Amino acid sequence: MESIIVHPKNAMELTALKSVLKDMNIEFEKFHTKNNFHNKKTVQKITDRKEKKIFKPSKPKGL
Repeated sequence: MESIIVHPKNAMELTALKSVLKDMNIEFEKFHTKNNFHNKKTVQKITDRKEKKIFKPSKPKGL
């Protein structure tokens, strides 16, 4: 079966779409596009740090 991607303009449209899909027993998935780039960027930073193993030397206190 074919799939569609919809882009509601506001929360009211999103809520209406969800309720119609639920009433018709149509399965749907949630996907948050707002944080998608940020999550990829954060994951990349973490993997880079693990690969490089950069450790900052601790500064002596009180000297």
